[in-house]
Amino acid sequence: MENKPSVLYRGLKVDYNNLKDFEFSGIDLKVNYAPIIDQYGRKTVTDGNEYGVYMSDNLSMVTSAYGNLHHDGIPIHNNLSIYNQRIMIPSVAIIYRINTNGLNIRKPFISDQLKGHYNNGFQGDEWITDIVPASNYTLYRVRIGADILHDAEDIDLSQVENISEQIKQKLEMRKYRLETFASAMGRISPMKRNTFGRDELNILKSIYGKNGLKYLNEDSLITSNVDGMTKYLIAKIFKQNESDIDFQTIKYINGLNGQATNIDSIIEILKNDKIKNMQEKVAFEERKKQEGTPYVTSKFDKQEKRLDRLMSMVFLRRNKDNQYQQNQTQINTPSHENKTKEDQKWKIY
Repeated sequence: MENKPSVLYRGLKVDYNNLKDFEFSGIDLKVNYAPIIDQYGRKTVTDGNEYGVYMSDNLSMVTSAYGNLHHDGIPIHNNLSIYNQRIMIPSVAIIYRINTNGLNIRKPFISDQLKGHYNNGFQGDEWITDIVPASNYTLYRVRIGADILHDAEDIDLSQVENISEQIKQKLEMRKYRLETFASAMGRISPMKRNTFGRDELNILKSIYGKNGLKYLNEDSLITSNVDGMTKYLIAKIFKQNESDIDFQTIKYINGLNGQATNIDSIIEILKNDKIKNMQEKVAFEERKKQEGTPYVTSKFDKQEKRLDRLMSMVFLRRNKDNQYQQNQTQINTPSHENKTKEDQKWKIY
């Protein structure tokens, strides 16, 4: 036999429905169904190739094909999509690193119709064996796929004994958030959903995704910095009307994050934008009057109302923060009477 690789890799995917009884390690790797006998009396798998546990000596092939995820998952709602993405519970991809010592590995025979797809077109070779004992492999990578609300996530493999429970907990939390999201999106008309683009999807992720604004108490946020204040404003705007998200106002608030340096500068930006909006409204009205054409100022009126609303929210929150700081200062500062007693205690006569 030609040189036998000392290390091989195997990748596979597990969907949410099959995860409950899946063991990530500690069990032998083998084909989970009986062989199919072909016309030549050979044992085959469902695609007609030789029966056995498939592996590859090319790690790049495994990480990009069998051990990777490409929109794999279980749909939560078949008729819902946002920005051309379906709402799905992602699958989990596992890559095993296999020590071939003691294994009877061989190159498989490949069915004629699949020879053009050998090793997925990558360099290197495929190998098979009848069974890979648990002692012959380790987990190389375990990845929860990306979904509409979450990025792909690689699991920390330093704690192998609780990987199964760790992944199941993470997926259950994702499932909860995805179901909450699907329920909310189902209450929005298809016509409006179809207008959502990348900006709207990113806003929805910040609301319904991991650590999303929907799940936190915005009043507990630290709002003494720009990031905290803008998160607070977005959460307030969203929760005031969850069934009809004010994307325009939220986009405006997100824009403050890139401009403001502190809370005072947020207020200054709001004031300047209000003045600018008023000036543009006056110029618009004068132009339309000169042209003798009818006009409405709803665009400017709406912006003025938006800016007034945000300014009021910032002022109220800042005043609340200032009051809290004053109270903390009073609590931590000894009273005049106690301070006098303390001075008397150390007075030298």
